[in-house]
Amino acid sequence: MEKELLKRLIDAESTPAFVFDVDRLYQRVEYIKEKCGNTPRIELCYAMKANPFLIQPLNSVLNKFEVCSHGELCICKDKNIRMEKVVLSGVNKERQDILQALEWGVRTFTIESLSQLELMDECTQKTGTDIHILLRLSSGNQFGMDRDVIERIIEQREEYPHLSIEGIQYYSGTQKKESKVLDELSELDALCGEIEEKYRFNINVLEYGPGFGVEFFSKEDTEGLSDECAAAFCKMADKRHLTLETGRFLTADCGFYITSIVDVKQNAGQRYCIVDGGINHVNYYGQVMGVRVPPVRFYQREDKDISEIEIKNPTDKKGGLCICGSLCTSADVLVRNINIEQVNVGDIFVFEKIGAYSVTEGIYLFLSRRMPKIYLLTHNELILARDTVETYQINQ
Repeated sequence: MEKELLKRLIDAESTPAFVFDVDRLYQRVEYIKEKCGNTPRIELCYAMKANPFLIQPLNSVLNKFEVCSHGELCICKDKNIRMEKVVLSGVNKERQDILQALEWGVRTFTIESLSQLELMDECTQKTGTDIHILLRLSSGNQFGMDRDVIERIIEQREEYPHLSIEGIQYYSGTQKKESKVLDELSELDALCGEIEEKYRFNINVLEYGPGFGVEFFSKEDTEGLSDECAAAFCKMADKRHLTLETGRFLTADCGFYITSIVDVKQNAGQRYCIVDGGINHVNYYGQVMGVRVPPVRFYQREDKDISEIEIKNPTDKKGGLCICGSLCTSADVLVRNINIEQVNVGDIFVFEKIGAYSVTEGIYLFLSRRMPKIYLLTHNELILARDTVETYQINQ
């Protein structure tokens, strides 16, 4: 994040705040598309749970949005996302929410169980609406259905006149190694082929979440898409339309969290600084805040200017600085031990790689503290996407 942009936030007393670099986000999207040969047979679907503040800028460059709640659907409507771009997913689809989605124009839904199938059939018969469905294949957890259930639905597909089965959805988790992705693609290809032959039924769409890993505790950019994986995607797309559903892999590197020091002290030989943010805002993947040091930059205030101070290699516990948030709990530790010699009230920390999840995953209601500002950065301009929000009104 450029120094001049940071100064603007400081001058406006806008910490704590999240800043999401839209231009960097677009570069990531274009990179993935180019690696996949820019073929229309491969579409990108954004799981908006990763960061709902990015759906509006992504609307112009992505094909689909995975929505997993009525609230997320309402955000899409408020941001003028075309409902034909929405894939309404989730294990809990309530009747009134399905009917609302149908009224608003959603036409693609996932099916997570036989009871969901029956509910979807009931709602579409009631409204006379034809929809596309994706049958979610379970990876061995509470999501989706076993293969035999999926085959039973396909075999009995004529019993559901308003439901057009488009294909299979599969997502087995995140932070996966490339070898697992390649194995899954091979297994899914074999499964689709077997089902097509057995039931004389074309699986036109495979929506697949590769769950590529993000290295949250390194300053290096997130690893790219290998030639081997890209080739495997293209090979699958030769047989059926491939939708790649991704979240953190797309957005992690575009986010920054800025927080200011409000107090400095030393207790029992340990140096501490208190910042105006905390774990109610910041949640790196793996719940290991305070144990590992995420990519963070430190800036000292000098009158009306700031200067970046290099953070040295890790030191022993007694000599390091512990960065704590504003919550009244000893769990509120952002970094347990970081090697910075001198800090003062007003100095700034910038946490990187925070474009996915943290903005909504923090325990925001704890202690009724304000929620941070949200900015979108594009063409060197900071656009306020959401101002601070008081939470005390919710907690009474």
